[in-house]
Amino acid sequence: MRFPRSCLLLSVIGALLVFGCGKTSANRPKTVKVNGVVLYNGQPVEGALVMLVSTDPNGRGAVGKTDASGKFTLTTFDPGDGAIPGTYNVAISKTILEGEPPPENPQNTGGVEPDKRVSKDLLPPKYKVAATSGLKAEIKEPGPVELKFELTD
Repeated sequence: MRFPRSCLLLSVIGALLVFGCGKTSANRPKTVKVNGVVLYNGQPVEGALVMLVSTDPNGRGAVGKTDASGKFTLTTFDPGDGAIPGTYNVAISKTILEGEPPPENPQNTGGVEPDKRVSKDLLPPKYKVAATSGLKAEIKEPGPVELKFELTD
């Protein structure tokens, strides 16, 4: 199964945000618990990727994924640990694959038939890029922090 470039890019960005460059826990900045909800046209969004990108060039981001009720918990270093206090631009995306997958046993022995699926955004594309989404978050101590993102067309 081929992975569309946009899905692969989002996965790599998410992994880098979560796992970073291998800092030990003794050197890590303090995080604040952050939970939130994502609504689109008033309805909860399941399976959306929420990414906080620090406005500090040396800052670290945080990521989370929404559940069936649109709720998420952010992760910076360890699952559910939250975000480092600071200001963030926010990106939210939800992408699915549409179309036909390649056949399990292609008749053509000369190669594998290409995947005919294409990625489709289920949220407006403007929310997919943190720098241009218009979504912001400020994380302050002592926490916990509750965020709410109401997306519209």
